[in-house]
Amino acid sequence: MSLAQRLKQSRGQARISQRELAKRSGLSQQLISKLENGLVESTTEVFRLAEILRVDVRWLATGKGDAQGGENIAVGPAITAYVPLISWVAAGTWRDVADPYPPGMGEVLVPVTCRTGPNAYALRVQGDSMEPVFPNGSIIIIDPALEPRQGSFVVVRLDEAEQATFKQMVIDGGTRYLKPLNPRYPLMEIRQSATVCGVVRQMVMDFE
Repeated sequence: MSLAQRLKQSRGQARISQRELAKRSGLSQQLISKLENGLVESTTEVFRLAEILRVDVRWLATGKGDAQGGENIAVGPAITAYVPLISWVAAGTWRDVADPYPPGMGEVLVPVTCRTGPNAYALRVQGDSMEPVFPNGSIIIIDPALEPRQGSFVVVRLDEAEQATFKQMVIDGGTRYLKPLNPRYPLMEIRQSATVCGVVRQMVMDFE
């Protein structure tokens, strides 16, 4: 069962119209319609929709588990949202996307336990330049609405690079640099043509 089918089924069982669901959630009725018709395949607002429809947020987002939840759920930090896991190429233009959830984009949703803006997204760390703090394969949650400051971990698209990069921002004498945590990699200056794509809010690490 797809997200579209789960959402439509849940709304029907709750006896709530698309218009009413849009009003309660603060989302547009157009977005609700697109979600139910499969034209938009993911949204960071799954948590809010699940709360209104009184269904399990994990089930609504991924189809896993039971619609009404269950008792065999590990106790942990409350999930505040689900954000799409996107590619490093997509991250370079994410802030400029008019519709942040085009079909096929962000088909994997990542649970978040921190506060983020509506356009937050996730990236899977590639390489060892940010080890040991951010291991290869870990997932970082990025909020493009936040302004970076000294010491922030940021995702940046350098000059005309095809994809973004992830480093720590260091400011020295008014000049901004990207600092890898792994000392084997060099410091890089952030030029005026570079684009800051967001600030890292959280890291998620899966163990198999």
